[in-house]
Amino acid sequence: MASKAIQSETQRAKLERKERAILDAARTIFVDHGFDGARMQEIARSAGIGEGTIYSYYDSKAELMLAVLQQFWDGLTLEAEGVMASVQATDFFGRLEALAQYHLNTVIVNADFINLTFALRRNNSEVSVSRDHLRHYVAVFDQLFLRGQDRGELRADAVLWQARDIFYGSLEYSARSIEMTMAADRSTRAQQPVVDGMVALFRSHYGVGGIGATTDKADLASLESRLDHLSAQIGSLSDRLPGS
Repeated sequence: MASKAIQSETQRAKLERKERAILDAARTIFVDHGFDGARMQEIARSAGIGEGTIYSYYDSKAELMLAVLQQFWDGLTLEAEGVMASVQATDFFGRLEALAQYHLNTVIVNADFINLTFALRRNNSEVSVSRDHLRHYVAVFDQLFLRGQDRGELRADAVLWQARDIFYGSLEYSARSIEMTMAADRSTRAQQPVVDGMVALFRSHYGVGGIGATTDKADLASLESRLDHLSAQIGSLSDRLPGS
């Protein structure tokens, strides 16, 4: 009985290793050739398996792409949760800095793949990452922000979705600016000033007793207008990036 259980576990581990190899190979080839240009035969060869074997795991290229997307975003969620669990700071702004550092660096390091996911969302809904996976990732920020409100560190009237858009939208635009300067062999723009600016913005606008505590409707309207402009800039920049 024990021998059979060990043998079964070993077989399961082999299958899981093979699937990880397929997903890793697929991600590289999807980034290099795009979804339309990628070939299952090439993915199988890169993973060290036969083309027929890959279809025992995934029925189609679209199903494989979805699995790669799920693995990527679920992995980012686990990493972000790990950052929040390990950071020593207990106050909102210290923890926000840690999450901002993680997200900014992650977008820069994974720029090619994230550009591909944006392109898929625009052009091919069949293989677009599900909103559930994105929601799980941004929920790390949501939980942090709501905790800050519960602890009295942030204004009680602050609107979560606006704060979320400011956080992710600004950092992703900055990440693309940094990544483009790296690709163009110009002076690299430092990440820490971007993070510091984000924390300072949240402290002044959302912190209890900060500048934002006296914000009137005109100020909020101005902020929303700047966010709309930022969103348009992100979309325009993404369209010009390789892989878009």
